[in-house]
Amino acid sequence: MANCKSPKALVIISPGAEELEVISVTDTLSRGGVKVILGTLNQENSTSIKCAHGTILKGDALLKDIDITDIDAIIIPGGYQGSLNCRDSLYVGKLLKMQQSSGKLIGAICAAPGLVLANHGILTAQTKATGYPGTTSDIPNLVDEGVVVDKEHHLITAKGPAYGIAFGLALTRYLVSDEVANKVSDDMLYTECTK
Repeated sequence: MANCKSPKALVIISPGAEELEVISVTDTLSRGGVKVILGTLNQENSTSIKCAHGTILKGDALLKDIDITDIDAIIIPGGYQGSLNCRDSLYVGKLLKMQQSSGKLIGAICAAPGLVLANHGILTAQTKATGYPGTTSDIPNLVDEGVVVDKEHHLITAKGPAYGIAFGLALTRYLVSDEVANKVSDDMLYTECTK
């Protein structure tokens, strides 16, 4: 999907999100030239989120105030409570369905594929996905791999925190190009550590 404009990715964070997944994905995408917007979903209407392991992250805007019409990807990090919050949000479900109907990329990692995407009807018997062990019972077509790219359905999923950079690189590859993703991988020494 390489094009002349900088792609935009919306990363949805809510209390209990897995901070390692948020940071590894947003950092990898940013290095690849993707404009990342952190949208917060919480009851306090605050852009600050307390993550699964106590880290406080500050989002760019409240999720409800973000216009997704020019968003190229919606990404949901895992973390059990963060995933439950996104699962229980009708608004998140609405955004995901709009994204899917537009043929745009949806990404989810860890508990989010099974708890969020499956719950909101994004995953079907035709889509391929993975997720964190113990949270995958609702994934209709589960693939036991670290990162699963389903190009036909504009869907990228990953198993958990250890796959955060690989997930970010797969998203970068889809949104920008193989060349840029490879350069980011080399520059981060990710290529070296996975030999």
